[in-house]
This record gives sequence, structure tokens and C-alpha cells, in this order.
Amino acid sequence: MIESALLGVGLHGPGLAGWADGGDVLAGRAPYNAADTPAPRPENLSPRERRRVSQAVRLALAVGQEAVGDARVDPADLPSVFGWAHGDGNTVQRILMELATEERHVSPKDFHHSVHNVAVGYWAIATGCHRACTSVTAARDTFAGALVKAMAQIRADGDPVLLVLCDTPFPEPLNTVCPVVAPLGIGLVLAPAGTPGAKATLRAGFAAGAATPTPPDLPELHDLWQHNAAARALPLLAALARGDAARQAVPYGDRAHLDLEITPC
Repeated sequence: MIESALLGVGLHGPGLAGWADGGDVLAGRAPYNAADTPAPRPENLSPRERRRVSQAVRLALAVGQEAVGDARVDPADLPSVFGWAHGDGNTVQRILMELATEERHVSPKDFHHSVHNVAVGYWAIATGCHRACTSVTAARDTFAGALVKAMAQIRADGDPVLLVLCDTPFPEPLNTVCPVVAPLGIGLVLAPAGTPGAKATLRAGFAAGAATPTPPDLPELHDLWQHNAAARALPLLAALARGDAARQAVPYGDRAHLDLEITPC
């Protein structure tokens, strides 16, 4: 198994407005209210850039900033891994609709926002970070794939890494084909095992064979967990919020899974 320390958390989604309040909800200390919670505006971007960014990018920047603030680290010094299961659905829909017309005049702005690394690009602009960055997309297995990438990078290089996961719904009819329940973003600052000030230690091991995935404790979150790739991380965050040691199974393809362990520090 590979092992990392967990230093900081960011969380933003329906009824989960930030890690402080959202952690209480996940731990069962506060009631869950699935109200829409729009992501805050990224104030560390210029007004011009703020006008350009999509809802998904705002969400990714918000949870990234919360995670690095919680960890008390300088974002300019952090390599990053961004996991985005499907990309910006609104942009994809506009491009597809334009390609279906006779003119096929795709907006340069839409093309710019259609790439899967747009969120990590704006993160670099917002924070001035020039460290290595990676964008991972693996549909419903994006959390597992991005987590393995981040933890393996820490083991190889010995540096902390910011992991950001983000999902936003497609417009119809795409959301019927590929349903995403609601906007959800999760940020984690991970570091080499034994780093002082860690909240918990994570251990992850790749295992062959399917396993029954670990769902969230709250039944109200099951639909989000089933359809949002980022929400596969919610059971992990719930154990962290409760201060519990836990072992969880996270599907990784149809014939494999991650054994994921969390131990509070």
C-alpha cells in the first residue's frame, strides 16, 4: 500500500458549504439540507478572468483555496492533480450544438474551456504556481485514479500535492445520458506520511476483483454518491469528520478496486 498524510480539506456542494459546516453534516452532528450552494467567486483572479471562468472552474478554485488554507501551505509551492470526470458540460453542449449548424462557427472561448485541463490552468493563473500539474479524467473512477496519481507522485517526489475533484451537471439532453446530480467539489492537500500537523494518514492499495463500494452514511447523499465521480470521496471525508479509523472499498474499473484506509492523527 502507498501512504500519505492528509493536511487540509476543501468541500463545496449541495448542503455542504465548506469543510467546517459540511464536515459536521457528514459526521451527523448537523442536519443535511440539500440546498444549492453556489461556489464563491475566485477573488484571486483578475476581473477579466473572473468573467471568463465557468461554474466548474469556480468550484474547483474554491475547494482548492479552502484546502490549502486549511493546510496552511502556500499554493504557489504545491504540485497539483485535478480530477474532472466529464469536463465542462455546458461548454461541450454549446460546441455540439454549433457543430450541428451549417456554419459550424465554434467560439474560441468555448474551445478554450472545453479542454480538461482548463481548471488546473486557471489554478496556476490564480495562485502563480509553476509546479507540475496533472488533469485526470476517468469517468466514474476519477476519484480513484486521481488519488492514486497524487499519492504515487508524493511517494516518488517527496513533495506535498493538492488533489482537486470537481463535477457539474450537463445540460439536457446530455445529463440524461450521463447523469451528474449536482455541482460538487472536493480539495485535499496530501503530503508524505509523518508530516507534522496532519489530520489523518491515508493508505491506498490496488486490488484485483470487484468489491462492494462503501456508501455514505447519510441516505440523502446516496444519489449524489452514485452519479457524481467526486462524491466517491464522501465516505472518506465522513470518517475524517467523525475522527474514526475506517477501511473502505472504492471501485476502480469493473474488475478492480482500491482498499482505502484512514487513520486519524
